[in-house]
Amino acid sequence: MQTIINILSAPFGWVMAIFYNMTGTFMLSVFLLTILVKLCLIPSAIKQQKGQAKQARLQPKLRKIQQKYQGNPQKIQEATSELYAREGYSAMTAGCLPMLIQLPIMMALFQINYHPLSMVLRIPKDVVAALSAAATPLAQAASSLNPSRLAYQMEIHTLTYFDQIDKSAIAGLTDDMIQKIQLFSEKFSFLGMNLAEVPDVKNFSVLWAVPIVSGVIALAMSIYSLMQQKKMNPEMAKNPSMGCMMLFTPIMQVWFGFMFPVGVGLYTIFSVIISFAQMILLNHFYSPKKVLAKIMVEETIYRRSKEKNMKKIAEMKEDAE
Repeated sequence: MQTIINILSAPFGWVMAIFYNMTGTFMLSVFLLTILVKLCLIPSAIKQQKGQAKQARLQPKLRKIQQKYQGNPQKIQEATSELYAREGYSAMTAGCLPMLIQLPIMMALFQINYHPLSMVLRIPKDVVAALSAAATPLAQAASSLNPSRLAYQMEIHTLTYFDQIDKSAIAGLTDDMIQKIQLFSEKFSFLGMNLAEVPDVKNFSVLWAVPIVSGVIALAMSIYSLMQQKKMNPEMAKNPSMGCMMLFTPIMQVWFGFMFPVGVGLYTIFSVIISFAQMILLNHFYSPKKVLAKIMVEETIYRRSKEKNMKKIAEMKEDAE
């Protein structure tokens, strides 16, 4: 699995390195990379938006199927599949596939956040490994993370203890590399927060702002999304599970905010903010009503064209006879 993540993250690492060389700021580079990824995913998001609108249009027909074959799950499944086939609708391409596409991208971006020395500064792997090994005892003494998680995060923790490492003992570490790492380490912060630190749920500090802000923004996005879904399908308002689903993502965001370093938490905030803005814009330009109206027009044109062609065929048969 880690090999796959390394392969997926490699091109993003090169782009991140370019952004860092342009801006000289890690978090600004993360923000630009997040925007670039979201722009590349716009076609997928539009397709998902259209798929959800088409699904809303099929809801009355689905309810009729459920009422007609009530108590017969197999028949309901067969009739639903036949309906989807007739309407040219796929639940996978309309909803699941766009989300599955984003999953490996998210994993690749997390990989970059945890490995800035090798993926952003492009420090040779053997040098990074030696630096991480030298910083590990220092990090173990100061961190409550379990060894496996600490090992995965050692590149960002190496930045914290870089000044305490005996650099002369690191083979292959040049003066140019030392200067690059020191400059990067000095700027590895945001609003005074060290990006390598992990918020401690037991001790209140300014770092708590990251998980809290992340949860609040995710809650606002969930509420907005729920309101839009109810407009498309009013029946959803009667589903008591919707309230639980609305709270699930914000709670998870807060929980993750206390599990991961500040740098990862800030990336999550950027990602949610951009996703929220994208959702608002898509709902404006591709609102359910507009999409449904367009689908109805296209289907009307198709039906009339089909009827016209059938009429011509019938007339040709009559002439031939």
